[in-house]
Amino acid sequence: MAGFEIIKDISDKGTKLLPIASQAYVVNDLLTLAVGSTTWTPAASTTGYFLRKAIAMETVASTATSILAVELDGTETVRAESANNGNTSHNGDRMVLTDANTVNNTGTDDTGENVAFIQEGIAGATTDKRLIGRVVVGPGVNPDAA
Repeated sequence: MAGFEIIKDISDKGTKLLPIASQAYVVNDLLTLAVGSTTWTPAASTTGYFLRKAIAMETVASTATSILAVELDGTETVRAESANNGNTSHNGDRMVLTDANTVNNTGTDDTGENVAFIQEGIAGATTDKRLIGRVVVGPGVNPDAA
């Protein structure tokens, strides 16, 4: 499994079609809706904690204009691929992303605005590079905006 996968969702929202930017997407990619945008794009290392986020439920070509996805509300427990081996001493750490399908688990608690994941545990062996936690989701408005 690569990317992000919901393993528990207390509200069971289901999937919906989201408009996307013209590029290819892979199942389990984390998507984000930038402030002022009408199309969802792949999350990145610069994805702000305050942005809306969703997980792709299908793979689509760059010619697609929409994607089946689950929009997150922050209550979901997810399993995520990580850049480095899992480490339970990182539980509670806030983490940025490497890209749309990988958490950058550096072993430090990130206090910046680009936090997108909070680790609660690891899945499998440490070398499986799988984390359990929550995607940080916001309303789509930067609270520091002027």
